[in-house]
Parts: sequence; structure tokens; C-alpha cells
Amino acid sequence: MPGKKYEEKHLVTYYEGDQTGTMTISMMINVMILISDNQSQALGVGPEVVDQTGLGWVITQYTMNITRLPQVGEEVLVGTQAVNNNDYFCQRDFWIKDQTGKVIVKTTSIFVLMDRTTRRMHKLLPELIEPYESDKVKRIIRLPKLSDVEGTENSQDYAVRYFDIDTNHHVNNAKYFEWVFNTVDEEVLNNYFPTMVNIRYHVEIQPHQMVHSAVSFDQETLKSSHKISVGDTLCCEANVEWSHR
Repeated sequence: MPGKKYEEKHLVTYYEGDQTGTMTISMMINVMILISDNQSQALGVGPEVVDQTGLGWVITQYTMNITRLPQVGEEVLVGTQAVNNNDYFCQRDFWIKDQTGKVIVKTTSIFVLMDRTTRRMHKLLPELIEPYESDKVKRIIRLPKLSDVEGTENSQDYAVRYFDIDTNHHVNNAKYFEWVFNTVDEEVLNNYFPTMVNIRYHVEIQPHQMVHSAVSFDQETLKSSHKISVGDTLCCEANVEWSHR
């Protein structure tokens, strides 16, 4: 059986929304990670316990399927479940339900443990995994591969700032969503919303680096592909599918 489920109510605040009055993807990710941290705390394996091992949790990929975005002022139910794991990878699912109980956002993510000193992936520690009661499997789910989209291109450069860095001493994974969506034309952002997001992280982005974010948007298929790089190194890529608001 998959692992323990955990849910909390959340009121979407004004600073979690954008100009359209809906919750941004980056804020949604922040809240989901907060909920997973709260579950970990409740199970006795919170961030301070993980820190003592010299390791840290890192996300390698998210896929999100969105029926609609939560509205500012709306109370939603945010949930998570550690589904399964093998020796190195963990599948953790997230969901957001409206007040009728309908799932409006569903997310699947892949987590790994990283050695904070060597910056390399570390084998999962039983004492950090067992409290979730997730299934032990030989192979975890393979999330969809990324693909290129041909269309209108745009790009923008960003300097990594002090407050972009989290406790793992690299750019917080939610920050990438801002870099992804800020390159999209404002008219698209005002009139469309993402119904599918698939984002994969390849290389850590460190303090003081300069980031290049590029997008290619196909107006006919309403699909876009995104690449975030530092110099010649591809650090992150994403695919997004869009629908009219």
C-alpha cells in the first residue's frame, strides 16, 4: 500500500496571486513543499533531523495537471503522500482540492537525497524513509520526457540573488517557475493558464550565477518549451500546455 496521506487547509492570500487573481505556480509549489515539511515534522523526520545527517532533500522533476488555478481568497485543501521509493528515488504526490472535494491540481514529483558536502546523490536512509510507510519498489514511475516546441521565441537573463538561495545552498526549486513563466508574453499570461507543467532539474544553480531563461511558444497548439541555462550548461527544462481562462 502507498504511504501515509497528509492534508491541511490553506487560504490563498493576495501575495500568492498574480494580476489575474489566481495563485501562481511558484507559490503553489511553495505551499505544497510546506505541507510535505509539516508531514515530515509530524512523523519525526523534519528538516532539522535530515540536516543532522548532512543530507538534504532535492526534487529532480515535477509533473502538474491543472483543472483550474486556486483563486485569491479561496480556501483549499492541500495534500501529499509519499507513494513509493527504491534505493535512491522517491515518488511523492501532491493535490489541491476545492471546497466541494474536487481535485483541481494534481502533482507527481521525484525526490532524492543529496550530500550537502559532495553535492552528489546519496542512497536513501531507512530511518528517514520508513516513517512515511511508502512502498519499496525496484523501479519508480518514469515521468514524461521533455520535448522541444517550435514557435515564437523570447528570452531573459536573471542574476541569482541572495534570497533566491534556500537551506540546501542552491536556488530554491520554486524560483525556476518564476524564470519559466516570466519569459512568456503578458497577453498569454492574462488570457491563458497552464493546464500541464512538466519540469525537470538537471544541474544546481549556485549563488551569484547569471541565468538565461528561454521560451518557444506555439500559438496554434498552445504549447511551450522552456530552457534555463548558465553559460553553455542546461540546468533546467520544462514543457507547458495552456488553455483559455
